[in-house]
Amino acid sequence: PLAQMVHFVWIYFRVAEQLGIRPGDASRPIDMVIPTGAMGNITALYLTKRLGLPVGFMCAGTNINDITHRVIERGEFHKKSIKRTLSEAINIEVPYNFERVAYYLTNENPHIVRRWMQSMELTQELTLDANWLERLQAEFKSARVDDNEMMQAMRDVISAHGYLLDPHTAVAVSAAEKLGYSIIDGSNADDTKNPIVIIATASPCKFEGAVTATIGIDGWDKWATESFPPRARATINAPESQPLHYPRSAGLSTSERNSKWREKMLNIIEQNF
Repeated sequence: PLAQMVHFVWIYFRVAEQLGIRPGDASRPIDMVIPTGAMGNITALYLTKRLGLPVGFMCAGTNINDITHRVIERGEFHKKSIKRTLSEAINIEVPYNFERVAYYLTNENPHIVRRWMQSMELTQELTLDANWLERLQAEFKSARVDDNEMMQAMRDVISAHGYLLDPHTAVAVSAAEKLGYSIIDGSNADDTKNPIVIIATASPCKFEGAVTATIGIDGWDKWATESFPPRARATINAPESQPLHYPRSAGLSTSERNSKWREKMLNIIEQNF
């Protein structure tokens, strides 16, 4: 999550600039909604907040593989079988970054976290008591979004803004709506809420199946003709590179083979980039 922290600092300053917020003003925090699978991004946001970034609620939007939602909503970090969805990149059975969240939630107490993770390993279940759940809910919110709700969010955003979301960002938009943020019509339904940011994850060009399921093949073809990212199109149309062959050098130690492999890789990079 360390590299991802930079994203949230950049996002905060851009939003503060747009809204006329004095950077660092703790009286005007910004809430953020993140499509959540393994919890990497939301962990990075949590770390950034702990360093002083004025963030309010950190909101997780999950699909029906909703272990993150269940732990935030009810304190139930219980493993369940994974199910296929149209937002496949966040189909996560057990988000490994929860251990990092737990570490900072407990004020960096390794003994509590070790006990929790051992319980999870042995029983496939961890249930937070009321005190820890209250602490978690003081900073985190969540919502669970199924495929139909995700697809409806994609259609609504197209209708309202002429913008095609990828399925994972659509999960976050739908989650934000469920949490009371009026994203699609551009207003904030509850004036007491902080400004809200939706973290978008990728271009819809990567998810033809989900987009086609949502707006039909004609909708996909129209978008692909008019709005497909030029660099992505160039990648698709580029000639396929021949696979590289790295024959094993007999008589060399592992260290020597690794050194030769590194030398070949550097040569390829220098020749092509």
